[in-house]
Amino acid sequence: MRFIINHVGVPFLCAIIFVLGCVVVVKQQEIEGLKHKLALAEQTAEARKALVEEARLLQQAVASNSAVKKVTVTAYNPTTGQCDEDPLVAASMRKVRTGTVAVSRDLFDQGWVFGKKIRIEGLGIFEINDLMNKRFTNRIDIFMWDEGQARQFGKRISKAALLEI
Repeated sequence: MRFIINHVGVPFLCAIIFVLGCVVVVKQQEIEGLKHKLALAEQTAEARKALVEEARLLQQAVASNSAVKKVTVTAYNPTTGQCDEDPLVAASMRKVRTGTVAVSRDLFDQGWVFGKKIRIEGLGIFEINDLMNKRFTNRIDIFMWDEGQARQFGKRISKAALLEI
């Protein structure tokens, strides 16, 4: 009798342990898949929240009669040909950096001054950090580190809003 239990029971127990191991592996894969979906959902929620906030800021700018203008938008990068003798320092005396813009002097004189935030339609929110050459009017220049990327950006006409934030 003991012989039958050992020869029949051990393989049966091994089969049960194998099946349970497979179930654990499958459940672990399902858990990892759900964790990934949760991470994607959280990223999507954050992106949607940012879009809603951007829309709210634009509505606030328009509602408060803030300056909303149709402007020419270009891009620049830190070269002496496009800037003055120290291309890494902006007219605001701060370092140049991604997320900032230079504005034409006519806009600057209308209150589009250093430190203010602007929203450029379709491009996002930027901080005013620099001034353009006085030959330009009604124009915004977005700072980019890469010259090729700045050239590829080209010249566009867009709406820009001065934000009160």
